Amino acid sequence: MRGTGKKFIIVLLISLFLLGIGQAVWAEKWQPYQFKGNERFEYKILLEEDEQEEEAIYILDIKESSEKSTSGEQVFEVTYTIKGAFTKDELGPEKAFGLWGVFGICLNMLVVNPYYVFFFSQMDLKVGEKINFSGVGIIKVIGKQKIAGREGFICQLFQADEEDEMIAEWVIDPDLALPLKSKMFKFMDDELQGQGQIELIKYIQY
Repeated sequence: MRGTGKKFIIVLLISLFLLGIGQAVWAEKWQPYQFKGNERFEYKILLEEDEQEEEAIYILDIKESSEKSTSGEQVFEVTYTIKGAFTKDELGPEKAFGLWGVFGICLNMLVVNPYYVFFFSQMDLKVGEKINFSGVGIIKVIGKQKIAGREGFICQLFQADEEDEMIAEWVIDPDLALPLKSKMFKFMDDELQGQGQIELIKYIQY
């Protein structure tokens, strides 16, 4: 019986060791904007500032073209669509320039601020992960969430000096080039002044 007990302990220890290795191996890093091609992203955008809300639809469509580049490489056609609803009185010159003219923001800042891209290349996407980027911010992976039929990791970014003040949140599926969801918070004098959110409502791969 004593020998059987020792064997059980050895097997248990080996199993725990292999489980730890497996978690390390399967922990993923995310590199944004690594598009596969022949895919379509459709997002709902919500912007809130000064107690006013704006809503729009953003579609990014990437399709393989029949053409080739001068060097013989495959060429992709990229189409951007922004849809919003406005009254006749709201129509004007700024509406002609899409999201940037209407809402006065850069879409890439709302999806993933380029300043934060470096964070994701340095961290493992696994629940419980926490990294303090000295003087910049703290990122925590707090769980998972399903959006538009896909599952992603919930990553929250906090102020470096105030860990209870969240400034951004993403839901990331490492297999996609863009987040399933991105939420940015705008603070002034420690008070929330506005927020922006972009959330995937449909993803198609051709």
